[in-house]
Amino acid sequence: MENTMIQAAKRTIATFLLLIPGVFLEAKTYLMGSAGLQFDLGALGSTISTDGLDSSSNYATTDSTGTQNGVLPRLAVIPENRLLTLQHSSNGLISTKTNGGMTGLTLSLGYEQDFGKAFFWRVNAHYTRKIMGGDTEAKFAGQSFYHMTWDYNAIQVPVNIGIKLSVSEDAAVYIGAGLHYFKGGWSLAGHNRLSDVHQALVDANITDTTVLGLVSDGTDPSAVWENTKFNVSGIAPNWLIGAQARISDKGHIYMEMETLFSFQYGIAHPRSEGGIAGLAPSVAYPQVLGGTQYRFGYKHEI
Repeated sequence: MENTMIQAAKRTIATFLLLIPGVFLEAKTYLMGSAGLQFDLGALGSTISTDGLDSSSNYATTDSTGTQNGVLPRLAVIPENRLLTLQHSSNGLISTKTNGGMTGLTLSLGYEQDFGKAFFWRVNAHYTRKIMGGDTEAKFAGQSFYHMTWDYNAIQVPVNIGIKLSVSEDAAVYIGAGLHYFKGGWSLAGHNRLSDVHQALVDANITDTTVLGLVSDGTDPSAVWENTKFNVSGIAPNWLIGAQARISDKGHIYMEMETLFSFQYGIAHPRSEGGIAGLAPSVAYPQVLGGTQYRFGYKHEI
């Protein structure tokens, strides 16, 4: 009986040893590259389009009866909808160019390896840069009084582990999650001379309270040649979902969506007198480098 058990154990071990090379031979590895888009970079779309950014300084206000009734914050960043309202309320005296929030191009390179029967791990490097949006300009009588250009860049290096399920001989879907290192930030450059427009209208004896009210809260002093830059780094989680299909003996195309939760508070140092007075010599602001990237790419088995 004992000899029988020993012989059975030997056969089991021998079978296992024979199977191990097959397991590793079946594990596929890939080099991969992709390109894609990320929308609303920095989560700044609402700031640019509708919210603006309050200054730390204030201006006196009056109520509808003409009685002074406290103070309101000035605007370091004027939202685009306010500038469009001015354009349509000033009979063409003020003109505006708007582009909304920022959209970025994402380029990615990586390495992936299957293991087991339905699992994979991968490491990627993503680089994202603004390619459109984030550029607002307004002119008074043909002269630029407000021009803000936003920029954004980020590097992210995610390491993921996940499940890959075949849906046919040549196609599979997958989902994964992991952690990533991130580094980058956004910047804001330009000028805000809305207070100069307000003073010019007052000097010209303009009494339209609607227009005067819309230009009464610019930075004072004006922000000229501003260039504020934030840069942060850290580690955060991420997850992805995608699908791949074979197009040649060793080639696959894939589409995927990856969400990265990159977030860190950043410190920047405004350069203009108006920026320093309106914000602070050193200003803190949340840096959202994360978001969802939509990519299309190619994998090659090696």
